[in-house]
Amino acid sequence: MRDAPSTDAAARRDSLPAWPVLALLWGFPIFWMLGAIVISGVLLTVVMLSYLAHSRAVRFVPGVYAFTAFVAWVIPCALMIDSTARLLGLMYRFSILAVVGTAFVYTISAGSALSRRKIVNGLTFVWFVTIIGGLLGMAFPEVRLSTPVGMMLPSSLTSNDYVYDLFFPPFAEIQHPYGSPQTFIRPSAPFPYANSWGVAIVLLTPVATACFLMTRSRVLRVAIVVGLAAMIGPAMATGNRGMFVGLILAAVYVVVRLAVRNRAAPVLTIAVLGVIGAAVLIGNGLLTQISTRQEYGDSSGTRFTLYGETIARTLQSPLLGYGAPRPSPASEISLGTQGYIWTLMFSFGFVGLAFFLIFLWGTTLRTFRAPGDVDLALHSVLIVASVIIAVYGLDIMQYLTIMLVAAVLLRRRYGLDDTGTGNTRTDG
Repeated sequence: MRDAPSTDAAARRDSLPAWPVLALLWGFPIFWMLGAIVISGVLLTVVMLSYLAHSRAVRFVPGVYAFTAFVAWVIPCALMIDSTARLLGLMYRFSILAVVGTAFVYTISAGSALSRRKIVNGLTFVWFVTIIGGLLGMAFPEVRLSTPVGMMLPSSLTSNDYVYDLFFPPFAEIQHPYGSPQTFIRPSAPFPYANSWGVAIVLLTPVATACFLMTRSRVLRVAIVVGLAAMIGPAMATGNRGMFVGLILAAVYVVVRLAVRNRAAPVLTIAVLGVIGAAVLIGNGLLTQISTRQEYGDSSGTRFTLYGETIARTLQSPLLGYGAPRPSPASEISLGTQGYIWTLMFSFGFVGLAFFLIFLWGTTLRTFRAPGDVDLALHSVLIVASVIIAVYGLDIMQYLTIMLVAAVLLRRRYGLDDTGTGNTRTDG
């Protein structure tokens, strides 16, 4: 009888606190306004590593090893860097990998202290922030933040367009393609580009749906419904085809899985909402806007040309790649961009790409069972992520979303989650 208190006390000492991961989520808008998203992430990573090093609660499950191998492979790829600017770019990308990879392992190991509900609530908060940022981009498209970190950087760094957009982020991209009869206002806040905003919406909307299923708060449920309605405006303004395809894919995936489980009510609900949403978007000229942008921008043709060049150049350095994207001899857009798969292939070779895909696809397959409705909604994030990375890149928050969802699902798959086996339908 006397051993129980000491055992409980030891478990508490070994447990990992939730706040370092939750700070990444709930502190996101503050870090964005400071221009310190990655910097704060690195500082919190140091804290997480410190906790992990002093805890016996660390858990390694399948998926951790593949991602660790991927991060390790990035290091020798630095040998292929040919300029200081590209070395800084590699260091920036490696910092993101360190942040999301550590948060991944930390979340798996934290157990009850960092429950699925806390992760879902934190990511849903980021979803709300993203929607508000999109609305601000529509209302104040010409505004650009001057962040404290950005103002401390030397002009030699901020003269780079990508660095400038990171640390002096615009509320929206204002584009006027040559010959176009209209100017396109594409909301991007709290991200540097409109495509980044679209990727965040694709990955976070299923999480917000999971939050709706989990919560018993009527206020939060109403807020999520209002958020879904509010995101239509900025979503249309971005004209982001991949975003809409991703949302449709997530909805279809969940509907098909629910239909297989004979869950008629949610299937009909999602189908009706989908038809209403499509009618609203088409009725407000979405197809016209997308076709106009495609006609004057020819983004698809440019992408396919870049993809061909990227493959050809990577074949010349198939193992280590080139460490970072490089200029294309035939385009103003660099090779190794226009999609995370292509960034990995060009920067870290086919080996780096293989390690990452083994992690992502392996995790998706291992967690396919997704027994409850909440897990199913979360699993759609991994399904959609496998598709959108072919055409879009990943900023730190989008990457973190994928990793935290993967961590939650893997933790439940291997019995490390405090919420049980998840055999209930709503699993909330």
